[in-house]
Amino acid sequence: MKIDSTLTTIKNIHRRVVGYSAHFHSLGTAKEHQTKDAATADLATMIAFRCQHESAEVKIVSLRGHVGVFSYNLYGAIASRHAWPDGTVALCLANGTLADAASSFHYHVAQLTWDGTLEPSDILTDAQQGEFRWWCEFQLRYKYAHETLGMKDGDAHQYACDNRNPYQLVDLPVVAVESQRESHQVAITQHKDIEREIDDVWCG
Repeated sequence: MKIDSTLTTIKNIHRRVVGYSAHFHSLGTAKEHQTKDAATADLATMIAFRCQHESAEVKIVSLRGHVGVFSYNLYGAIASRHAWPDGTVALCLANGTLADAASSFHYHVAQLTWDGTLEPSDILTDAQQGEFRWWCEFQLRYKYAHETLGMKDGDAHQYACDNRNPYQLVDLPVVAVESQRESHQVAITQHKDIEREIDDVWCG
């Protein structure tokens, strides 16, 4: 493996050396030190870490047309590269383990490829299903508030944050509907009886 790294001096406006910088060109990273020995030691550490982790321990996950590539960067953080189906590549850094990064990638892809239902996702673990269910309900509540109730974005978001709010029209059970109809019919009958009594009194 080619190690494309250098150790350079840092000079002030008077051309005096004020520090040293260890560069690792392939990743565009650098660290500055006051002494040459410290910079050399840091460079050696970066190279050793690169050989031990970055080049050797890489995790690749392919899900529904999305590809995730996870490895350690020179400072011990997880570098997560997300290749989209259209070829776009996004990079983000986070702490944790390669397994944590892969788990987050699974969740992100589940959101990106959501089918609009409340069905469990077949690419998530049992431990992730509860959070994913809440996220799905939030999306449905927001859509219901925005499209059906006519709320603007801010109000729709506030509505969706309250999980007590429905995300669809509530259909009453048939029994309840029939009961309402019967009550309504009784009320009409009673009203007609009262009208007859008033007519009888008026005519009498």
